[in-house]
Amino acid sequence: MRNRRSTVPVVYWAAKLSHSGLSEYKVFENCDRKYHKNSLANLLKSDQAPPTRNLSSAQSRRVKSYCAKLAYYSATREFVSKRSGKYNFRVAFLTLTAPASAETSQILSAFEHFLDYLRRTANCVYVWKKELGDVGGHLHFHLLVNNFIPYYIVEWKWRRLLIAEGVEWPYNEKGKPTTSHYRIEIPRNRKQVAHYVAKYMSKAHELPKELGFIAGHSAVLDECKELREIMDDMPADELVELMKHAKVLRGEYIVHICIDLLKCGKWAPRIHALFEEQYVDFSERITLPQKFFDC
Repeated sequence: MRNRRSTVPVVYWAAKLSHSGLSEYKVFENCDRKYHKNSLANLLKSDQAPPTRNLSSAQSRRVKSYCAKLAYYSATREFVSKRSGKYNFRVAFLTLTAPASAETSQILSAFEHFLDYLRRTANCVYVWKKELGDVGGHLHFHLLVNNFIPYYIVEWKWRRLLIAEGVEWPYNEKGKPTTSHYRIEIPRNRKQVAHYVAKYMSKAHELPKELGFIAGHSAVLDECKELREIMDDMPADELVELMKHAKVLRGEYIVHICIDLLKCGKWAPRIHALFEEQYVDFSERITLPQKFFDC
């Protein structure tokens, strides 16, 4: 007789080790879930799809989490620049704009090719977001990347892709191509990373449906699944110690301990050992070989 899948509801507590700390959450298995009216399943069934796409607060938090994940697991590299001397590089923020004469379809096509370039040539893992300017409503892009790309390479590649789509590139009064359609910012610490993410990447925006998805990221970030354990298998004494040394956020179905698990070896050696193995694995998968070097 063939075994049938059990339909008896099962509820238990589980734990997840991540870059933001340790989360205890309630798991509901074999329970009926009602779809939200704005869920993807209901939108696909609807004959009248909304004309715009909106980055909800939940999606905004998810984008912010992907950025934090990329910045945390990317390895720190050291570069030497003639202009600024030695500096450490972990992630960088890119902003890409386009000349006023560029059509939306041309900009979107050039951006898709730019993502291919980041993935295949520049060895970057990235998170990106589309945005319309507050003043002129011009489409532009914000990206978080974890591999160093020189300024002149970004400028040359982005301009070349737009021209290939038929965009007429503007020239300055000296007859040279303008270089004001990109910007690179290299944060020096985690506080600056959090500032840039809050300012550029996680703001909720509504865009016309024809512009496609509002945000996206490299597939490898989804492949790096955080370690999940049943709460009964976690060392209770170490959890108590972590709560003594960290901020604890409590909800109805979740308890989150805000702590860097790489720095908790003194209070929770077994939990630290579990997370350290995960950190090394993620860092090796996300940090790809360096393609370019500063000079």
